[in-house]
Amino acid sequence: MIDVTSIGDVNVDILTEVIDEIGEVEQKLIEDVKMKVGGGAANCAVWLSKLGMKVRLIGVVGNDKFGEFIKEELKRAGVDAKLKTVNGRTGITIGIQFRDGTKKLLTFRGTNKIFSIQHLNISDVEGEVIHFAGYNLLENLRKDLPRLLEEIKKKDKIISFDPDLKAGMKFEKKEFFEVTKFIDVVFLNEREAFLISENFDWFKGRTIVVKRGRNGAFAIENGERIEVEGKEVEVKNPTGAGDVFDAAFLHHYYYGYDLRECLEFANEEAIKYIQSF
Repeated sequence: MIDVTSIGDVNVDILTEVIDEIGEVEQKLIEDVKMKVGGGAANCAVWLSKLGMKVRLIGVVGNDKFGEFIKEELKRAGVDAKLKTVNGRTGITIGIQFRDGTKKLLTFRGTNKIFSIQHLNISDVEGEVIHFAGYNLLENLRKDLPRLLEEIKKKDKIISFDPDLKAGMKFEKKEFFEVTKFIDVVFLNEREAFLISENFDWFKGRTIVVKRGRNGAFAIENGERIEVEGKEVEVKNPTGAGDVFDAAFLHHYYYGYDLRECLEFANEEAIKYIQSF
């Protein structure tokens, strides 16, 4: 029996160890690098599984070595992967990570770019909670998302949503707010919250969660704002911490914890994640 289905972006992450800076050099030597499953939807699914939940992941990968790597790693992580394999190249993100918690990401969307409503079966969307991630990277799925969410909502599911509005990427507010009317929980970073702050009325009756990195997080629900503080720790792995936060919050939300407990647990899990590489 599935508890949560995560739908959205799936790719390979190739990440450097944290460095202080690159500087004005053509090449910089590093001591460590790793390759892992990445993408907001996949990261969230993997961490939910790590927390003991039964998780399904729906997305698209290419018919290449990276696609095979993703499927093998998800199986090892205990995730029920309903991934469509299509003719094309799997998405890749190359991340340069810095000791101050920032990062520079180079993303080739690959098969994420063609992921559409035709690539999923509504019968595969199971569980009490349905999580969507990578909205701004999935242009084909994006246009059909309101229709898909409406169908899911008819099944009385809790729908959570992390838009992943990266700096410099096109953001259509009208399109975005067509989606939000079906959402129960929305996860934002500070930049995203600023972009839509004038339209917070759209989220009445919903839970808004704003992730603030080292400064903690806050949530607004039914007019009440609850905040938790961050913690200064040694950063080793910032890429994907926001997705881990989403997973941990949803874990506690699923089991009926109050809003403060959800925030505190999510913050703790994200902190744990960024300290390991």
